Amino acid sequence: MDYQPGCPARSLAGHDKDQYYIILSVEGERVVLADGRIRTQDRPKRKNKKHIQPAGSPLIEKFPVTDDEIYARLKSYIKCKEGVL
Repeated sequence: MDYQPGCPARSLAGHDKDQYYIILSVEGERVVLADGRIRTQDRPKRKNKKHIQPAGSPLIEKFPVTDDEIYARLKSYIKCKEGVL
């Protein structure tokens, strides 16, 4: 599995199971995640790699980005994934 900054990832375990995030960075066996609303770049979620599943190619190519941009790209990704668009 490829844990790359900018890629979407789905939580597999914990109280946030099935939530989608964007990977901000990789720190050894942990990743730093944000969703742009609850988990912003100022308050990211740190999660063990085995508790997330990378969900595709990078949505964000260049950092830094705003929390609103993270939220918008993640929202459109989820809509496409669910077949809404």
